[in-house]
Amino acid sequence: MANSYKILGQIAPSSNTLTNVYVTGASVSSVVNTIYLCNQDSANANVSVIVRPVNEALANKHYILQNQRLDAADTIILNLNITMNSSVILAANIATRTGETKSANCSVSAFGVEIS
Repeated sequence: MANSYKILGQIAPSSNTLTNVYVTGASVSSVVNTIYLCNQDSANANVSVIVRPVNEALANKHYILQNQRLDAADTIILNLNITMNSSVILAANIATRTGETKSANCSVSAFGVEIS
């Protein structure tokens, strides 16, 4: 088995759209060590992070964060060590907070080890 330490995924998702950050392949496992959620805007946002098998519909059990406030010009760092077997999705959603006049400009980065 080979371990590859790497950036697993980086996205700047559209507002209110659940977007894949990383998907393990059919013959790969991974450990997601750290997830950074960075708000580069003057508007606050709500962030959600999910981990779910490809063959399952999204359900409450898949959420790691759900509608967590991410203040303007702030970053949330999650040190989780999430183990992901083959065919598992790590995804994120950046939502506009109630009362905000615009959607925030946020990015999501995941770092870890891919095992093949």
